[in-house]
This record gives sequence, structure tokens and C-alpha cells, in this order.
Amino acid sequence: MTSLRYSLAALALIGATHSAVAADNLDIIVPFAAGGATDIVARSFEPIFSQQLGVTSVVRNVAGASATVGTAEVANSEGNPNIIGYEPAGALSIQPSLKKLPYGSDSFTYICRTVSNPMFLMVSKSSDIESFKQLVEESQEYPFLYGSSGPGTLPHLAMAALTVNSDLKAEHVPYSGSGPAMNALAGNEIQIMADTETILENYDLRPLAVFAENRVEGYPDVPTMQELGLAEMDFAVWQGVVAPKGISEERTQQYAEACKATVESDKFKSFADKAKADIAYLGPDEFKAFVQKRFAANKQVLKDAGLTP
Repeated sequence: MTSLRYSLAALALIGATHSAVAADNLDIIVPFAAGGATDIVARSFEPIFSQQLGVTSVVRNVAGASATVGTAEVANSEGNPNIIGYEPAGALSIQPSLKKLPYGSDSFTYICRTVSNPMFLMVSKSSDIESFKQLVEESQEYPFLYGSSGPGTLPHLAMAALTVNSDLKAEHVPYSGSGPAMNALAGNEIQIMADTETILENYDLRPLAVFAENRVEGYPDVPTMQELGLAEMDFAVWQGVVAPKGISEERTQQYAEACKATVESDKFKSFADKAKADIAYLGPDEFKAFVQKRFAANKQVLKDAGLTP
């Protein structure tokens, strides 16, 4: 394969905006099977990102064990500058607290956060529940069932935190994904869910509150948990890029600049708008601090909910 180690002169000729990284090929690992939400965003991100870097990149799906197999491959590639991971929230900020893994939240070089979508507390529109206050009141006599896309997922954590920090009486019923959970909600096997705007709109549900610091554009009448008098609960389905530990500061900066340019590009903005993926860029230092904060918060939620020792 012809090397992609371009000289500065060659880069100028092709109009590249960043120095090429010293790689023949860049592996971008997505720790889920092809076709899922994370994979879809990653495949829209990849061609713009690689163009910014001036290299050829390949998305490689390494699925398994709630996204931890592919994530572990990135962590175990210490010092390798030619592999990065396009990571979901759970693999970095939840799973290390649930099981023994060959990595932790400090096992990576953080590059950037790309998108983030807050979760809503929602019920079916056929439900007579129209507010969080009513939900809590009715649960005192007849506790509700809430569904999730699986044990230890963000929807599960959001609801677990809500039951711990409020008077809501509800028990967890896990499913193998949001789709099966929605079928259960439609059949009244469960009565409550926490999930993203995509689920909210696709299944025509009623939002009661949002797990975010601020109200969400397009939903001006949906209060935050803090506005309801509860502890601040910021649960969002976010994604980002990490690299193995041990890569150079120069390489980290190249990746960060390319990521920023990618999420700010008209092409990615257009995709994100259609996919209802909210762009939420954070640079290396900010992303690292964010993940570590979420890891600590999620670990406490897991413990409070009795999901860990």
C-alpha cells in the first residue's frame, strides 16, 4: 500500500487543513454491530474526519459484551497512534463499574465528545398521566413498572436515579433494546420509560420531564428534574472519540482539531439535524473531565440503586 505520510508541500497541494498523521491507515473501532445508532453516526463522522487528517480510515465494528470488547481493544493498544475508538456513553462511564474489565475511565487518551442527546421521562399518550406530580401521586398506591433497553444502560440508570431521589414508586423491567421496551409500553406491560427524543417522537409518547440541566429546544413546556425540586440529574446518550494512552501530544492535538472541524462542518451538521443527534463538541481536556465526572456519578447511582456491591 502506498504510504500516506505526506510532506507539507504535498498537503498544501491537496488543500488539507491539517498535517497528515503518520499512518498508512487509521482504524476507527465502533464497539457495536453495524447498523446501530452509534455505528450510523460514526460512519457519517469518519469520512469527514479522515479528510481533515489527510489519511485513509476504516470503520471496524468490534461488537460484544455491551460495547466493552471493542473498547478494550482500543485500551489494550497503548502507544498505537493509528487506532481510535468511536465510543458510546455506557462503555466508558458505566460498564467499568458493573464488571471487571481490562480498562477503566482513565485508560484512554481523550480526543473529543461529538454528540449528546438528553433523555426524557415519558409515558404513552394513551396514559392518563400528564405530569410528574401525578405520576408520583398515583405510584403511592399502585407502584408502576418502568422499562429499559437493558440492565446498566443509561435509560436504566436514569430511572434508577429518579426512584432513589424522588418519591416515585416504580420497579425495573429490562428488555433487550428500546424496540422491545416500546412494544411492552404499548401493551401496558410497563408504564414508564426514559429514552431520547428519537424514541419519544418515533413512538409518539408524552414527555413528563427531561434529564438535563436546561429545557430542550422544541419542548418548552417540559421541565427539568431540577425544576421539579429534585437533585440535578443529567443523563444523556453521548458519543465521543478516544485513542489509546501513550500517543503523543501532537497526535492528540491533530485528532482534536480534526474532530472539531468535523462536527462544525456543514455536512455533519446536516446529518446530525436529520438524525436528531445534538452536536456537543468537547475538546480533549474537557471531554476527559466530563467522562470522569459521569463515571463517578454513575458509579454512585449504581450503588444507590443496589446494582453494585
